[in-house]
Amino acid sequence: MNILVTSGGTTENIDAVRSITNISSGKLGSIIAERFAEESRVEKIFYICGKNSLKPQNGKTEVLYVASVSSLENAVREVIGKAKIDIIIHCMAVSDYRVKLATSAAKLAPIVEKSESVIQGDGKISSDVDDLILLMERTPKIISLFRTLTPESTLVGFKLLDKVPHETLIEKGFQILTQNKCSFVLANDLSDIKEGQHIGYLMDRERNYTRYETKAEIAKAIVSATMRERGF
Repeated sequence: MNILVTSGGTTENIDAVRSITNISSGKLGSIIAERFAEESRVEKIFYICGKNSLKPQNGKTEVLYVASVSSLENAVREVIGKAKIDIIIHCMAVSDYRVKLATSAAKLAPIVEKSESVIQGDGKISSDVDDLILLMERTPKIISLFRTLTPESTLVGFKLLDKVPHETLIEKGFQILTQNKCSFVLANDLSDIKEGQHIGYLMDRERNYTRYETKAEIAKAIVSATMRERGF
């Protein structure tokens, strides 16, 4: 069996020295990969992650580093193009937006249309700019790409919210599962993630879900559920 795990976070450049990123450490993804490595039927784990993400340390794992959503998409296509992937764990915190335009303006009306207006020859935004407006555009949804490229794979998606009612978290998790034809989704709330604690709800297509309270418990549950889905 071949496993694909995405982990950590993506980074979108603003200019040559600045970027927008997120705070995901990749710890949960790393623990999941380590747990898969313990399974005798698992031959190879492709681990796609950001440069500063935590990485699994075992002989079955091949690490591929990415930065932007675009490079993540390229890596996903590369892996799926060269190997049959049985299980996909998509726990990477993928940027929903990337910078489309950087410009200075005192008011929104006279926005300059080209970002080159504030970019110096070295690729860095001038520090003399008083007001900076960043225009963002949506990035492609990588989770929807998996079903197009490898429809037979068991797919686990993740949904992270912050300080929402339990009912909202569960409902949003099921929406991700349904919209992207996932086998399972792990829904979690940032306020429930602390040192030694990571509360998450693993849900299936029948709208059943089980609560887990640590990263180790979540990893074990995901490996067990997906292996069972594959008939093991």
